[in-house]
Amino acid sequence: MATVVAMSSFTTSQPAAAVALPTGFQEQIVFSGLSSPVDLEFAPDGRVFVAEKGGRIKVFDDLADTTPTVFADLSSNVHNQWDRGLLGMTLAPGFPANPYVYVLYTYDAPPGQTAPVWNDVCANANDGRCVVTGRLSRLQAGGNTMTGSEQVLLHDWCQQFPSHSIGDIAFGADGMLYVAAGDGASFSAVDYGQFPTGAPTNPCADPANEGGALRSQDVRTAGDETQLDGALLRLDPATGAAAPGNPNLGAADPDTRRIVAHGLRNPYRITMRPGTSETWISDTGWNTWEEVNRVVDPTAGVTNFGWPCYEGNARQSGYDSANLPICETLYTAPAGTTTAPFVAWNHSSKLIAGEACPTGSSSSTGVAFYPAAGGPYPAEYRGAIFFADYSRRCIWASLPSTPGGLPDPANLRTFVSDAAGPVDLEVGPGGELYYADLGGTVRRVRYFPGNQPPTAVIDATPTQGPAPLTVTFNGVASSDPDPADEGRLKYAWDFTGDGVTDATTPTATFTYPTPGTHTAKLTVTDTLNATGTSTVTITPGNEAPTGVIDTPAAGTTWKVGDTIAFTGHATDPQEGGLPAARLDWDLVMHHCSAPDNCHEHDIRRWTGVASGSFEAPDHEYPSYLELKLVATDQGGLTHTVSRRLDPKTVDLTFTTVPAGLQLAVGSSSSVTPFTRTVIEGSTNSVSAPSPQGASAFASWSDGGAQTHIVTAPATATTYTATYTTTPAQQRIGFTGIGASLDSGDANHMNGSRFVTGADPATVTSMSVYAKGVQAAPNNQYQLAIYTDANGSPGTRVAASSAGTLTATAWNTRPISATLAPNTAYWLMYNTNGDNNLSYDAGAANQGAWSAATTFGTWPATFGTASRWNAKFSIYATTGVDTTAPAVTTTVPAGGATGVATTAPMTVRFSEGLAAGTVTPANLELRGPGGALVTRTVTYDPADQSATITPSAPLAAATAYTVTVRTGVTDAAGNPLTTAHQFSFTTAAASAPRFGYDQVGAALDSGDANYRNGSRFVTGATAFPVSQISVYAKSVQAAPANQYQVAIYADANGSPGALVASSTSGTLTANAWNSRPITATLAPNTAYWLVYNTNGDNNLSYDTGAANQGAWSAPTTFGTWPATFGTASRWTAKFSIYAS
Repeated sequence: MATVVAMSSFTTSQPAAAVALPTGFQEQIVFSGLSSPVDLEFAPDGRVFVAEKGGRIKVFDDLADTTPTVFADLSSNVHNQWDRGLLGMTLAPGFPANPYVYVLYTYDAPPGQTAPVWNDVCANANDGRCVVTGRLSRLQAGGNTMTGSEQVLLHDWCQQFPSHSIGDIAFGADGMLYVAAGDGASFSAVDYGQFPTGAPTNPCADPANEGGALRSQDVRTAGDETQLDGALLRLDPATGAAAPGNPNLGAADPDTRRIVAHGLRNPYRITMRPGTSETWISDTGWNTWEEVNRVVDPTAGVTNFGWPCYEGNARQSGYDSANLPICETLYTAPAGTTTAPFVAWNHSSKLIAGEACPTGSSSSTGVAFYPAAGGPYPAEYRGAIFFADYSRRCIWASLPSTPGGLPDPANLRTFVSDAAGPVDLEVGPGGELYYADLGGTVRRVRYFPGNQPPTAVIDATPTQGPAPLTVTFNGVASSDPDPADEGRLKYAWDFTGDGVTDATTPTATFTYPTPGTHTAKLTVTDTLNATGTSTVTITPGNEAPTGVIDTPAAGTTWKVGDTIAFTGHATDPQEGGLPAARLDWDLVMHHCSAPDNCHEHDIRRWTGVASGSFEAPDHEYPSYLELKLVATDQGGLTHTVSRRLDPKTVDLTFTTVPAGLQLAVGSSSSVTPFTRTVIEGSTNSVSAPSPQGASAFASWSDGGAQTHIVTAPATATTYTATYTTTPAQQRIGFTGIGASLDSGDANHMNGSRFVTGADPATVTSMSVYAKGVQAAPNNQYQLAIYTDANGSPGTRVAASSAGTLTATAWNTRPISATLAPNTAYWLMYNTNGDNNLSYDAGAANQGAWSAATTFGTWPATFGTASRWNAKFSIYATTGVDTTAPAVTTTVPAGGATGVATTAPMTVRFSEGLAAGTVTPANLELRGPGGALVTRTVTYDPADQSATITPSAPLAAATAYTVTVRTGVTDAAGNPLTTAHQFSFTTAAASAPRFGYDQVGAALDSGDANYRNGSRFVTGATAFPVSQISVYAKSVQAAPANQYQVAIYADANGSPGALVASSTSGTLTANAWNSRPITATLAPNTAYWLVYNTNGDNNLSYDTGAANQGAWSAPTTFGTWPATFGTASRWTAKFSIYAS
C-alpha cells in the first residue's frame, strides 16, 4: 500500500470527508496537522488549547488561527507508547485570571525513578515489565507559553501494561479537581497481580490476589496502602490532597481520602453535568461491554462500578471464573453495593436498531453535555449527553425525555456515524460540539436550521511534477444538501492564493510556470449565497519521493517475542537517494474483533533512521502489525509505504471431564469442548470455575493451578480440566435459623407445610433447630411427616424415635420415608417440655399445631389443626438424587414458523435446576452460518423454565437454532443426558411502524371536533409513510362515526406546521382503523400523529412521557389548519402509528 500526501499544515474550517449526520447538521475541520490530539479545552478569552499525546500542548489564538504556539513541551517526561501519553488536560476556573493549565500524563519512569527511563521505548511493553507511573501537574500560563516550572500535585498510579493508563481531569462546579485513571492491568489476560512471570516480581508491590485489575477494588481491602488505579479522585486543585467533603476524609490513608468512585477499567474521559459536580465517565471496556457511568453526588459516598468483577450489567466471566476473593465477596455483597452503568453497549450489538454504526471492535472514548438552555441545536438536544466510540467511529446523543430532565438512556440518537476518530468531546463556544480526532484534526459539528451551505470538493491532477506544471481541476463532486440548490452551484477558483478569481466553471485548467508551493482554493456558492470552500496544495518543480521497505519481506509472520529487523530506503526525482534523517517509521497494532473489524494502537515511532528492530508484542487474536515508512523530501512532500505483518497462530482446544462444563479463557467463558485461535507465544489466562453443580475442580492436564497462564505453544494443543462429581444430598423444608422462637408447647405437635421437588425423595433423616432447652428429663423431642389434606396435616407417613435436644443447634433424628415429587407434606415436631424452637414468618397458614397429645405417640391422622403463618426451622434430608433433568416443552415449538422477531424463547424442564448453570453459555441461540446471537438468559424456579431474550430483534424470515447444553444441571448436579436442540423460523418482515402500535388500556372520549394526538421521534433513517392507523374502542352511530388523521411537525415540544392529512373514513369499534396518507419523515426528528372525529368516539391510549399528548380547541371536522395553533398538553400516548 502506498499513498502520496502533501506536507502537513494547519488549516481551518475545511469540510470533512463524508460523514452521516442528522438533517441540518454538517461537520467541519477546524484544525489539522496535529500529532495525535487527545484533549481540547476552550478558554473564555477565545483561545483553544490542544494536548497532543506525545506531550506537547499547543494553543490557538482563536478558531481562525492556523499557526499555533507550543504552550508547553513535556515530551521528555511523558511515556508515549501504545495508549500511554499525555491524555488529560483542563483549564482552571476563571482562566486566564487564574492562570493554570492542569495536565495528567504517563510518567516515563517506574516508582522512585526519574524520567526519562524508557524514552518511549519498551522492547515488549505488554509483558508486565515496562513499569511506569502517572503524574498530575499544573502549569502556569504567561500569555501563550508556560512560565516557571511544572508543579507536581500528585505522582502515583503504578502501571505495568501499556493501555488503560491515566485518563482525564475536569473541574466541578464546586471548584474541586476531578481526576480519573485506569487500572494499568493486562488487556490480554485475567490479571490479578501475577505478572510478570519472571523478574521483576510484583513491581507494584501489590498484596497477593490484589494487583492487576483488582487495584480498581483496592479501597475495599485492608492492611495495605490504597492504590489510585481504576478510580475517580476529588482533589484540592492547589495541593492535590483530598478535597473537603470527600466521603472518606477521616481515613488514615491519604489515597483512600482522595477516592470518590472506583471499580473502573479505563475511565478515558470524564465530564461534569453543567452547573453541578455530577460526574459522567466514559469507561473503555475489555472485549464485551462499553460503559458510560454516572457519579450522582461525589460527596455522598464512594461509588463502586464493579470492575473487574462486573462489566456492563453482568459479572465479568474471566474474573468470575478465577474465584478471586475480592470479587467473590462483592458477588455476595448486599444489593446496591455496586452501581450499574448509565448506558452500556455490547460489542456484538448496535446501540440503535438499523443504525449505520458498526458492531464488533468498540471503545468508549468521550462524553460531553449540551447546555440545558440555549444553543443553536434543535431544542430536543438541550440537556443531552453526547458520547463517543473511537473504534466504531460514532457519536451518539442521549436526550432527555422531559424538558430539563436527565438524559434518558432509552432515548438515543445516532449523531455522527463514520466519524474521523473521536477521543475527546467538548461543547465549545456558541454551543456546538467539537471533537479531537486522534488522526490529527479537531472537528466541529454545526447546525443550519434553514439553508445549508454547500460542500466544496476538489479533484486536482497532477498535484506535483516538473515545472511548468499544467493541472486539471475538477469541482463537479461538490454538492449541496438542499434539493433546490443541486445543479445550481456557482464556482470560483483561486489557483495561486492571491485572492483573485481565476476561473468560474466546474472544471478548469491552470499552468504553473515556475517551481514553488501554491494553495489552490475552490469556493462554491448556492442560490442563497451560502458558501463552502476547499483547498489543495500544488507543488510545481517538485515530485514526491518513493519509499521502499526492504525488510521485513512481504508475508513475514511473527510470534510473541520475535525480534523483527527492518530496513528501508527512499529516492527522490530531484534529490536522488534520501538520507536516513528523512526516513520515519511507525509501528501500529491493529486490534480486531474479527479479521476485518479493527481499530489501531500506535506502538512505537522511529525518527530519522533507515533501519532498526522491534520485539513482536504479546496481544490477543485477531490482530496484526503494520509497519509504516514515511519518506520526506526537502520540499516537504511525503510518501508512505506500509507492510502488513500477520502473526503466527495456533488452535488451543479446551475440554472438561465430564464434558459440558464451563471454562474461562481470557475475557470470556464457554461450554466445553471449544477451540480458541491465539497468537503463538501469547499469554492466555485460563480458569476452571468451581464448583459447577456437583462437580468440583480437581486438576489441569498441564499441571497448572485452577487459574493459571498458558503460553501458547507452536502446535495445536488440548487442555483438559478434570472435575470430580459428588452427588449432593437434598433437603426439603426450611434450612435457615428463624428469627423468632416458639415456646415449644409441651406435648403439642407443631410444624410447617413444604412441597417436594420434581424427583421422588427418599428421606433418611429430619432436623430441627432449638434455641432454648429445658433441663432433663424435659428435653426430649420427636419428629414426623404427615401428608397434606386440603392444606392441613393429614395422614402420618413416618415418625422418628425420641432424642435429646441441644440448645442453639440443629438436632437430627433418623427417619425413613419415600415422598412423591411436586407434593405437599407437613414436617412436624413434638417435645416433652416447653423447649424454644425457631421459626420465621411463612406463607398464610403454612404452620399448624395440634391439641395436647401424649408425647411418644404420633396419631395415624393428625386430627384438628390450628393454623398460623409460621415457617419452622425444620427440614428433611433425602438420599442422593441421580435423576437427570430433561427438556419437556419449548416455546416456540421445534419447527415453528412465523415466530415474532422480538419474541423470547422459553425452555421448560422436568425438574428444578441449579440456577447458576442456566447461563447464555449453556443455552445457545445461533442464526445463519452458526453465528451466535447476543442474548440474556433468566431462570424461573417456580415454572422450572429458562427464558432466552435476544439483545436485539432477530432477522425476519430467518432460521434459528436453540441448543441446551449438558452444562445445565439440577440442584443435585445431575446434567442433561444429551444436549437438546430445536429450530424455528421467524416471521417475514412487516412494514416498519412509527408511533405507538399497542392497544392502550385507557380510553379518550374522542371530544368531537377536537384534534388529539401524541409526539413521537423517528429513527436513524428517513421514514416513508403510506397510512396512519388508530385504535377505536367504542364508536357512535352514523353519521357521528367519521374520523381523519394528520401529521404535524414539532415546534418546541408542541404540534407545529401541517405535514400531511388524510381524507375521512368510518370508524370500527375494537379495531385498528387506517387511512392512506403520504409523507416522508426526516430521521431523528419529532413529529405529532394527530386524529379528529365528528363524534364522541372512544380511542385508546396509555400513559406516556410528560407532555407527550396534545389537544386543540374545537375545530371544524374535515379541515386541518396549516399550523396546529394553541395546544393543551398532557401525559398521553395514543394508540396511533404511521406505516
